[in-house]
Amino acid sequence: MPTPFDKRILWLHWMGDAVGEATPRKLAQTVKQFSPNAAGIAIKTSDGAFWQGKNDTKKSMAISGPAMIKTWATELAQEGLETHLWCVVRGQNVDAEASIIIQACNVSNVADIRSMILDVEVGPQYFGSQTADVVRRLIRKIRDGIPPHFHLALCFDYRGNHPRDIFIQEWLPSVQSLHPMVYHWEFSSGTSDATPYLDTCFRTLAGYNLPIVPMLQAYDDPISRTPVPPEQIADAGVYAMKKGAAGLTYFRLGTAGAPELRAVARIDIKNIKKVDDPIDPDPIPNPKAFQVVTSALNVRTEPTLEPRTIIAGAQLRFGETVQVDPNSRIQAEDNFWLRHTAGWSAEKSASSQEVFMLPAGSVNTSVAQPAFNFVKSPLDVTVMQWLFYYGNTVYAYNHRALPDHNYIGYSQGLHGGLDLGHPGGVDVRAGVRGKLAYKGTGNSFTPYRVDVAVDGTDYVIIYGHLANKPLNLALGSVVEPDTVLGSVDFGSQHVHLEIRYKKSFIYNPLLFMPDALRNAIITRFPPTGTRSFYTGSNWDKWRTPLDQPVIMIGGPMIGPP
Repeated sequence: MPTPFDKRILWLHWMGDAVGEATPRKLAQTVKQFSPNAAGIAIKTSDGAFWQGKNDTKKSMAISGPAMIKTWATELAQEGLETHLWCVVRGQNVDAEASIIIQACNVSNVADIRSMILDVEVGPQYFGSQTADVVRRLIRKIRDGIPPHFHLALCFDYRGNHPRDIFIQEWLPSVQSLHPMVYHWEFSSGTSDATPYLDTCFRTLAGYNLPIVPMLQAYDDPISRTPVPPEQIADAGVYAMKKGAAGLTYFRLGTAGAPELRAVARIDIKNIKKVDDPIDPDPIPNPKAFQVVTSALNVRTEPTLEPRTIIAGAQLRFGETVQVDPNSRIQAEDNFWLRHTAGWSAEKSASSQEVFMLPAGSVNTSVAQPAFNFVKSPLDVTVMQWLFYYGNTVYAYNHRALPDHNYIGYSQGLHGGLDLGHPGGVDVRAGVRGKLAYKGTGNSFTPYRVDVAVDGTDYVIIYGHLANKPLNLALGSVVEPDTVLGSVDFGSQHVHLEIRYKKSFIYNPLLFMPDALRNAIITRFPPTGTRSFYTGSNWDKWRTPLDQPVIMIGGPMIGPP
């Protein structure tokens, strides 16, 4: 299916206040100077039931109606750039929202407007609190009010249950391309390239049979504030095209500077050929989503450990979701096997019961059990002023969708650690014996973070939100329980204590404490009020400090909806 994005690179523009240029034409000149291979700019026209210009004080660029969209199209065309549109869909006022989107799209009758990208996201502040009926009413109004062949695109988070939660099946009949958000640097907290995320994305969306135009990241990770390495920006685009992307979009102008624009300029998009997948399995009737819960899982042409059956380059990574044929389950060579959209993979070991993939959304009960105890509390209990528990907390529920917390994308909608509260200045100690694995400011849990790898285990403890005073220890140095790692920051006023296992799971720190220490903490800080565990009319899980699940980093939402 041809699209207006084919073999094209587009930059997204948010609002005039976010860029240094004073006019659309000046912005176009910047793009042409640093990303001459870009075909156009997608400009944000509305947010819910309001024109985007409502929040933009730069009147020379603010979009407050069709006339300004036409101005943008004229000035971009003068610099040889196409104009595309995008908007954030909220569904809170169907009539008003549809009216604005229709007006924007209908500028295509008098100017060269190529498409409208509908940004539909989960979360109560976006579209996630709406219903399937709202989708049907809204998209029907939009389609009925715009030219019949005008291209509508759907932008969304492809991970976990997000497509389900925006009722993607209701959107699909009315859109002509999919623009999944592949924000790899944010999704990985600044630790991974885009390859595993693009693999998962294309595998997840393959069954929708629509052209895929990934929305790639060119902005800093919001938690660690670290920029995407420029080589990863370029590599992501090349890899996406080899996976079969119709075109590329990058988010966004204003956060992207010259290094990011130049990185995109290195993509020779016209000459990148799709690399065919090694196999094309038969369609799966009534598929069920499964998620990989081991670090890497081979994909094979047959359910066997025979080395020649391994499909090169098709390995599944931790957290990836695949569509499985539940009726294909078979036992062979000490494994239970399942067929999925990429081939065959082991579900679990028959002898050891080690689990390799689970139904998406389930809790992995096969992970390792706590293998060490704190010798002492990192922050003395007698000086703690307050405490937020791990897991299903009221705080995590109330803040789950905020980007600076990222509970939904990072820790399955739950709080991934203990927050030990203090006004600031008091020492924070290791509490265990291990080796210094990380120290610095360039990762999450700012302003300063220290990681300790616990001796003889696969566990790493994160001590987050410390004061920004560099630790005078070399990486790999031995750390004793009394080793001072830093102090409580006067701004953050707490230490985030997080325990990770094999970089894939997060554990409740209370389970790693001797009875006396654990009881002292729970007795002094009973879970009440805003520091209690969430309960609701349709939610009664995980209501005590010790009754909390193991969290899969980046896994699907398991917390309260």
